[in-house]
This record gives sequence, C-alpha cells and structure tokens, in this order.
Amino acid sequence: MKNNLLEGNDKQKTSFCNRCKSKIFKSIKGPSITHSILFGICGGLFYYGSYYFYRYIKITFFDTSHVSNESRKRYMEKQMLFYNDLGYDLSMKYIGNLCKYYDPVALRLPFQPLDDKYRL
Repeated sequence: MKNNLLEGNDKQKTSFCNRCKSKIFKSIKGPSITHSILFGICGGLFYYGSYYFYRYIKITFFDTSHVSNESRKRYMEKQMLFYNDLGYDLSMKYIGNLCKYYDPVALRLPFQPLDDKYRL
C-alpha cells in the first residue's frame, strides 16, 4: 500500500466498459447534440407507436367502411349475374337465328342420302 502512495497510483484504473459508460452518460446528461438526437429518436418512436395504436383501435372498433364495401361487392355480383344471363340469352337468340337458316340438305353429299347426325 505504501508503494502505491509513494508512486502516486492512489487511483485505481477503471475498466474499458466503465469508461465508455461514463462517457455515454456524460454526453446524455446535459444539453448536447447527442441528447437532442436521442430525444428526437425517442419522440419519433413514441409518435409512430401512438399513431399505429390509434389506427389499430380505430379499425378494430370504429371502422364502418367495410359495410359500404360489402354493399358494393353485393351490387357488383348482382350486376355480373345479370350481364352473364343477358349474354347467355343473347347467345341463345343468335343460335336460334342460325337454326332458322339451317339447311341440312346443303350438308349432304351430292346424290347421297342425308346422314342422321345432320338432322335436328
């Protein structure tokens, strides 16, 4: 112990981690650029976290836009069914009009009898 006092080593050396911690805490402690940056980061994280929490609550409990969207989907399905039926009816009328002009005799070979597959 006397040796240390005579040589002036009364302070023990601190470890590297303790020195780093003390430098970090000194820079955070007072008003400094590091303090401002960390405050801005924490403020931004808090703001976005609260915004996402607000959106979650709003969509979970107070969202009514899905009602109007479902109504639009039902209307679109009805329209689609109507137009499909209309297209089917029009195609049947077209085929009916073709049948009106169907001439099975024109399909037979010359001087041969008409096959049964061409008869209606």
